[in-house]
Amino acid sequence: MRYIALKVLKERKAKILNTIVCHYIKTGKPVGSNVLIEKYDISSSSAAVRNLMAELEEDGYLTHPYTSAGRIPTDKGYRAYVDNLVKLQSFTIKKEEKLKKYNQKHKEIELFLLETSRILSDLSKYTGFVMTPRSQYDNIKNIELMPISNEEILIVFITQSGMIKHKKIESSLSKEQLKRLKCFLNKKLRGVSVAKANTIINVEIKDFRQNEDEISKVAEKISYVFYNIQDDIYIDGTSNVITISNFDNFESIRSIIKFNEDKEKFIEIINKNFNNSGINVKIGSENTLDELKDLSIITTVYKNDDRAVGILGIIGPKRMEYEKVMSLVNRTSEMLNKFFKNKKNNFGGQFGKHKE
Repeated sequence: MRYIALKVLKERKAKILNTIVCHYIKTGKPVGSNVLIEKYDISSSSAAVRNLMAELEEDGYLTHPYTSAGRIPTDKGYRAYVDNLVKLQSFTIKKEEKLKKYNQKHKEIELFLLETSRILSDLSKYTGFVMTPRSQYDNIKNIELMPISNEEILIVFITQSGMIKHKKIESSLSKEQLKRLKCFLNKKLRGVSVAKANTIINVEIKDFRQNEDEISKVAEKISYVFYNIQDDIYIDGTSNVITISNFDNFESIRSIIKFNEDKEKFIEIINKNFNNSGINVKIGSENTLDELKDLSIITTVYKNDDRAVGILGIIGPKRMEYEKVMSLVNRTSEMLNKFFKNKKNNFGGQFGKHKE
């Protein structure tokens, strides 16, 4: 517990020092504890702030021109401030380089999107999320039917965005029957959106219904699999909201944590921004849920060619650094757009084209 207390104390002193330097650079006036609390929302009492300022002065980071005046930074204080800026910039550059390299490391889009949500959270220190490509805009590339026992098969289908889905169903079809069914499905469904697969199977299955009832029954089960495919979302950093200074709204914290359990509800909320171009910002009461009234949600879409296919964004407090977070969301969207463009080049010219 002592280690944690010392770490928190060090972080508070660093925050106060950085704030004093910033304020002094802007105004040229000595900084008192009242200025820190009133203008910069330092989450400590006046006495605690004065004590920390006194310690910083004893350590040589601050001084004061008059006995009763506020503090100003010393050369040592400026050096600590500049070193911290360099450290943060170096950290950000490394993270951005890491962001650029993910599309080379991950072949499956699920891993790429999962890592993207982590980076959004890591760089913003808030909650990051990325929705997988919406099923109505993600076309089927290939379907495999693999027997895993005498009574079960595994359905595996790959979309043209790179998503891989699989589901076990009951089936006692022979290898020859599975081969015929697989050929049928690929012939009818390649290039078709995932959302339309169920309807097409049910319409086209009449070819099997007349002569091979067993195959048609399995095809109907497969159509049900497509019918129940749901959009998914990766959420990372829900615990970050709890650590935000001065953030004590339990309902908002509980709502964000619950998003990991009730992703459908969250998808429903952010999908309302799907047709909005550019960066979309919902501040406090502008959010549809009362529990989010103390939070802001910044979102944008990412694209496959010129078609929006998914959403990414960040959830944080209303007091977030909007310029920084909006820039991060925009850069991440551009990175995903390039990722899909590269996958298009790998798959060929028909990648991602929506077939009506």
